[in-house]
Amino acid sequence: MIASLGRLSAARIMRSSRFWLSLGIWCSLDIAFAVIARQHGWAHGADRVLSSAYGALSLPFIAYAIARAAFGGRSMVSSTAPLVAFGAPPWRAAFASVCVATIATALLGACLATLVALVAHGTADPPRVHDAIVSAYVGALGGASYAAWFALGTTIGRRGGGRLLFLGLDWLLGGVGAPTALATPRGHLRNLLGGASPLNVSERSSAIMLLGMLVLCTILACRGTRRR
Repeated sequence: MIASLGRLSAARIMRSSRFWLSLGIWCSLDIAFAVIARQHGWAHGADRVLSSAYGALSLPFIAYAIARAAFGGRSMVSSTAPLVAFGAPPWRAAFASVCVATIATALLGACLATLVALVAHGTADPPRVHDAIVSAYVGALGGASYAAWFALGTTIGRRGGGRLLFLGLDWLLGGVGAPTALATPRGHLRNLLGGASPLNVSERSSAIMLLGMLVLCTILACRGTRRR
């Protein structure tokens, strides 16, 4: 049932020229930085590129583009209305759309992180294969969390303008050293990618927090389909 309901969101993503343009831009940026790191022999090349270009820029914007495409650039209620009109429960239609967005972002996030880790690998980075596997796991978890974060933003505003609000909040609250980074995907993703941790929390704690954000944002986004 969920898989069949998700076909609409999957089709929207595949047909979105804006998404493909955004994906091409951000992937090209990451690959370019990875090549530069390799050519200049950066000792911590993978860590530097993953925590800066990939984690701070590419993954959030790719997740934003996927969420926007999955919901057709509209609000949660408006984007799921065609499914609800055919008898699907609103929460189930919303859950299917969120699942499509999170899975798509997790897959792309994992693949791009793996590629960056392999290309930018430096002498002081962990063993290449191990680093690529860990990067894939972090990219998948971070991507899924970001997708759910933006899906929650989709419930705000008549056209889902809350997505842009949540993008801004992630930037403003997730800064290095800010206590508020604990409440954002950015702060915990940066910690897992080798950057500064929010309030010195462990990497395991950041992974748990990202998983918690994924679950909580998904639940709240589905509850947001309740008509007032």
